[in-house]
Amino acid sequence: MKTAFLLVITLLLQFHAQAAEKLSRIEANDVITGNTLTVELNDKEKKGSVLVFLSAKCPCSASHEALLNELSAKYPDFRFVGVHSNADERPTETKEHFEKAKLAFPVIQDSKNKWANELGALKTPHAFVFNSSGELLYQGGVTDSHVGPSAKKQFLKDVLDDIEAGKSPRIKEGRALGCFIQRED
Repeated sequence: MKTAFLLVITLLLQFHAQAAEKLSRIEANDVITGNTLTVELNDKEKKGSVLVFLSAKCPCSASHEALLNELSAKYPDFRFVGVHSNADERPTETKEHFEKAKLAFPVIQDSKNKWANELGALKTPHAFVFNSSGELLYQGGVTDSHVGPSAKKQFLKDVLDDIEAGKSPRIKEGRALGCFIQRED
């Protein structure tokens, strides 16, 4: 029974990964300004794009915000975008949280969980790295810990280091630890 369950989960993740490989553009509203942002995942002016699903209430997500700011500063050749998908978080509390967080990159609202469903994002934080051709190179946790500062492995940093060095990422998936994304009914 456990094996069958794991097989189903694996197949679902593979399906979502294949769907994500075809994703080239995201258009959504910035949670702070309300302005519409368009994110081109196949932008040749950047080495790639990093989408990170974040939450306004999840302590696991919040514990990775400083690290994500550091990574976005260290890797300016990558476009960082936060994605907020939690249906149980009100727009006012979401805006307030991300204003206080002072992230160095925009956070967009994922209405009706469109992008979370398409990519197969399960938790916050959950990162997806695309190369400049829009090909999905990595999906999973930012680190190996639900508390960012206590992490032993820096999955996202390692992937970005590899791409910066012109190498294929050594890891393609890392376990995402955090709070489940609350989807709309």
